[in-house]
Amino acid sequence: MGRGLRRHPARRAAFVAGARAVLPSLPAMAVWGVVTGVAMMKLGLALAPALGMTFIVYSGTSQLTVLPLMASSTAVLTMVLAAALAGLRFVVYSAVLSRHLARVPLPLRLGTCFLTIDGPLAVLTQAQARGPLVQRVALLNGANVVTAAVWCASSVLGIAMAALLPLGAELSYLAVLALLAFTVPMLVGRPAWAAAAASIAVTLLGAHWPHKLGTFAAVLAGVAAALWASPRPPRKD
Repeated sequence: MGRGLRRHPARRAAFVAGARAVLPSLPAMAVWGVVTGVAMMKLGLALAPALGMTFIVYSGTSQLTVLPLMASSTAVLTMVLAAALAGLRFVVYSAVLSRHLARVPLPLRLGTCFLTIDGPLAVLTQAQARGPLVQRVALLNGANVVTAAVWCASSVLGIAMAALLPLGAELSYLAVLALLAFTVPMLVGRPAWAAAAASIAVTLLGAHWPHKLGTFAAVLAGVAAALWASPRPPRKD
């Protein structure tokens, strides 16, 4: 990636533009990372697995979904299913990315897909709404690299500071506020608002369902609503 940026000034400019565009979401991302790092240690995870989850799983939602199951010695298959359901929104993301990555070399495509999460994808979609994009992948990866660096650094910081920070209501409220600050600016377009409305409604209805089934149902409802609200491609006569 670095060599390609040096050879192509337009690609380098798009990369820098993507990195700058994602900056407003990074404070909330940092708080979310610290909370996730603290939670991993407080729930009994050893240092090596906590670091592994930070760099390999790269999803606070999936990590916090699986951690209580790990603490209660739940079957591995159940934990894998829970993590998959928690990350089901990436099915929608893959549909969005497929249009941009179809002609990208496989290594770059895989790296881009691994790093693309909510904030960078929002940068791409918002830039698209403003007009045609030439270096879409470079713009996306500029946002991806900065976001990944902040997430990993803040999560490692949370792991290091777990002994000093309590995992109580105060930290939980801070995490919720961080998520709100992170997600609200991404509610652009009918699919995003439909997903948010459906998820909130199902979350409230299923708040007392056993085994966090309400959370899983909310994820499914949000994905289904986003797919339903997405514009249909024109039919070919």
